[in-house]
Amino acid sequence: MVSRKIPILSGMRDFDPAAHGRIFDAAKTVSTCFASAGYDMIDTPLLEETELFVRKSGGELTSRLYSFTDPGGNRVSLRPEFTSSVIRFFVQQQASLSVPARLQYSGPVFRYEPGAGEGFRQFTQVGVELVGPGGVDADAEIISLAWEGLDRAGLERRLVRIGHLGVLRNVLDSHDLSEPASQFIISNIQVLKSGGEGIPDLMAKAERVGLLGASLGRTGDAEADDGDQHASQTLIEDVLRESMPAPVGRRTTEQIVARLLRKLHETDAPRNFEDALQLAAQLVRIDGPPAEVVDKARRMSAQRGVKTDAFDELGSLVGLLETGGVPQAQVVLDLGLARGLGYYTGVIFEMVHHWDGRDASLGGGGRYDELVRALGGGADTPAMGFAYNLDQVVESAHSGQGG
Repeated sequence: MVSRKIPILSGMRDFDPAAHGRIFDAAKTVSTCFASAGYDMIDTPLLEETELFVRKSGGELTSRLYSFTDPGGNRVSLRPEFTSSVIRFFVQQQASLSVPARLQYSGPVFRYEPGAGEGFRQFTQVGVELVGPGGVDADAEIISLAWEGLDRAGLERRLVRIGHLGVLRNVLDSHDLSEPASQFIISNIQVLKSGGEGIPDLMAKAERVGLLGASLGRTGDAEADDGDQHASQTLIEDVLRESMPAPVGRRTTEQIVARLLRKLHETDAPRNFEDALQLAAQLVRIDGPPAEVVDKARRMSAQRGVKTDAFDELGSLVGLLETGGVPQAQVVLDLGLARGLGYYTGVIFEMVHHWDGRDASLGGGGRYDELVRALGGGADTPAMGFAYNLDQVVESAHSGQGG
């Protein structure tokens, strides 16, 4: 009886000795680069509790997990990326780690791809995480290191696309939206950028999921509701005067009162939501040379009364990157950049190989200042990192397209 051949699974691949050698050599090269910058190598398990990857990563990654229940009844997943595992390591080992913690890693990750030819389901990630420092200097350190590693790997025709979720958050804060409404808009960045769905379509979708109400006092008699809202506002203002005599953070007392009132009624005012959507749709379509993007976005936001601090930060970042060896001519600011992970809070970026009019993503990363607390760290801790898709890096370099 002839045995049936067992083919390789769809979306998987073998590496012959030559291809494996190229991957091994590239990993060693970039790891040496990271080590010279003070990043220590760690390793984390291939298998983790599923909760680690779904708690803060967002729906897009969650839908691509390889998850199952192990013989002990535990819900587990193959790691789809390293950042969550590295932060879990940091939280558990924090007492023995010095801060800032500079950590690097290398190994396979797994993400389900739904169709044949849509990408590989296993690939090698090599990257770093910087836990502790915040601000533009730390952002510049990480992006410059990602740039230098590609230099060492022999890739010259490349550029870095930089976005900033803080820009959108400023927009949403200025419109006094609830957290669910803000997350709804952020999760639709790509939709807004592509114009695949218009503002009315997104408004209708937000209403269907219960984010919007006709007004803060939309039930019952309108005059009575106005009286109730005024009484609620007076009560909250009296409490704030006792416990918080000065404004907190970026919000005035009036904004804080409005937010608390809205939370009591659990829905967002449609007009505020629509205004936020319209401005967000304009901002996320801006990309190009840094100076032009910053100037255009600042003017557009200022016209709507939105603070422009995040744009100042982007301008400073580009200057620091140029000082660190990243030519401004190879930097593109893209306010609609989205990387499909829900834990990013500030600067995000993507390294792109540009050759023959085509772009291939080599990896990227960003700032995620809330992930340490979300994974049990007790308090928000600034953190920033990136990872290469090393298989794509090697493929681009080996094909003769790198130089």
